[in-house]
Amino acid sequence: MGIFDFLKKEENKEEFSEIILKTENVPQTLLDISKKYDLPLSNLDFELLSYKTFVKMGDTDFVEADSETLKLIEHENFLIDEHNEIKQSYEIKVKKYRFEDDFEIIGEMKTNKNLTKAEFVVLKSSKLNIKNLKEKLIDEFNKKKLKNSLLINLCDKNMKEDINKLVSLVLIEEGLSQDFKIELCKCIDPKPTIQGRVEYTYKKHKKEHENLYIYPIKKGETIIEIIKPKPGTNGRNCKGEIIKAEPLLEFTIPDIAFDEKTIKKEENEDRIIFVSLKDGYVVKEDDKFEIKDQLELRQVNIKTGNIKGADESDVKMKINESDVLKEAVADGMVVESKELIIKGNVGNKSKVKAKTLKIEGQTHQNSKILAIEAEINVHKGYLKAKNVTINSLESGRIVADKVYVKRALGGEIVAKEIEIDMLLSHVKMYALKKIKVNVLKGEENLFCISPKKVLKDTDIKKLETELEEVRRDIRRVKEEALKIKKILLENKRGYLELKKTYEENKKRGVKNSPALITKLKKYQEINKKYLKFNEKIMNLKLKEEEILETIDNIQNALYNAKIINCSAWTPYNRIEFELLEPPVTLKYDTKDDGYCGFKLRFFEFPKIVKIKVDNDCGS
Repeated sequence: MGIFDFLKKEENKEEFSEIILKTENVPQTLLDISKKYDLPLSNLDFELLSYKTFVKMGDTDFVEADSETLKLIEHENFLIDEHNEIKQSYEIKVKKYRFEDDFEIIGEMKTNKNLTKAEFVVLKSSKLNIKNLKEKLIDEFNKKKLKNSLLINLCDKNMKEDINKLVSLVLIEEGLSQDFKIELCKCIDPKPTIQGRVEYTYKKHKKEHENLYIYPIKKGETIIEIIKPKPGTNGRNCKGEIIKAEPLLEFTIPDIAFDEKTIKKEENEDRIIFVSLKDGYVVKEDDKFEIKDQLELRQVNIKTGNIKGADESDVKMKINESDVLKEAVADGMVVESKELIIKGNVGNKSKVKAKTLKIEGQTHQNSKILAIEAEINVHKGYLKAKNVTINSLESGRIVADKVYVKRALGGEIVAKEIEIDMLLSHVKMYALKKIKVNVLKGEENLFCISPKKVLKDTDIKKLETELEEVRRDIRRVKEEALKIKKILLENKRGYLELKKTYEENKKRGVKNSPALITKLKKYQEINKKYLKFNEKIMNLKLKEEEILETIDNIQNALYNAKIINCSAWTPYNRIEFELLEPPVTLKYDTKDDGYCGFKLRFFEFPKIVKIKVDNDCGS
């Protein structure tokens, strides 16, 4: 484009002045004027001169709403009818925006997802000290609605009420001391359609693509839930547009057969539920649901699927694969049950969890076993339990409270008490109270009394730090309680006099003054606060006693613990006592020490000493 063409264009450019026009779309009209006159939208303002509301009902044309119709369109039945339509037309005067020194609404408009509600938060920094504030606010908020294509004077009863409250606040406070929210309009949200469906809730813990053999359930839990279909209702947004509810799909409530001894059926207007009457697992046989608590199968493998969650239900299980060349629990499988007997072996990377567990075969070195009471024939993997009995430990690892092993060759045991009938070689034993060996036939074994290793998280320094924090809290709360007690004592006489006056007035039927009641309540509140502080002090002292007891038990454990061998010691076995404070490990390597045990004694310093073992070995 040449320079003369540009000048020609500038000459033809129309100068903007005030324009009065009619429109059904204020935002689009302002945008068109902005483009036509090459003005930023922010430089444009408008004044609403008049407006008309039109309605269309059914197949009729749009007609202007009279006074009766305007009342009708506020009713919910009219608004949710999808055959009714609403629109408005506006006569506006578009002009250049002029900043007003004494009036400025600062804030933000917010709408919900369906545009059924719009509100404006007026910030306290707004300038509102003008005459005719109410009329000015109504005009400005209507303009804000029109700029966002929202209808005016529809579903906005609360807007006028909120504006009245805002005007009152401004008059009282001579401004705003805090932000104020105005509800610009609130129309009707649609009520969602509830589609009929069947939910097999007993499968809730199943993960996608996971193969499970059984579905455990607890008494009182829902097995199946049938959601009854219910049609929704339409809504309408603040633009006057209908929001249609989702259509109701065809659904037939199924007839579900169930065992009435183990399952009960409950029904209301919204749903039908089937509830378990006992702990166990869900079975569907011959299209009939039932709860069972006994399970017996040959193997758990990829074909059967995992057995999860049955440890929390009253399920007793037997796995009967006793072939030594096969695995009762195959590689990578999970078995969980309350009571579990495994006749055969547990495979590589498999996980077994039970409250009471018996494994008559052997565990793989990469298996993980969790139990409360555990009895295992040959253990090579990882076991965590409370009480453990092992026939043969072969390089496996055990973490428990009490462990009894008949024969041990390699491995690690961490427990409060350990007893081994026949100890061969390369076994590490960490205990809190006692390690007892009936027959020692090997070497390079570690006998270690180690509170730190057994208790793990109960670190003495951590406990001492926690103790100091509790004592600091006790001092702080006591100081606060004393301050409140002083206030109570200083005001007790006055409180008792007021209370006496209150009771006398009540007897005579004389109304007590609000000031008297307020003073009584204030004293009672302070007293409640004092009682709460005392309760907090008591709880803190209980916590202090618990920590002191724990520290004492740990420190005494080292000097009460002993290592016992009921046979003659062989060379090259190590005795250790791990002290907590100072953090030192005392060591002793056995020789031909004969029949004796070992204990920690304190002379001028801690020392490992030999002790007699006759009583401990039953002789």
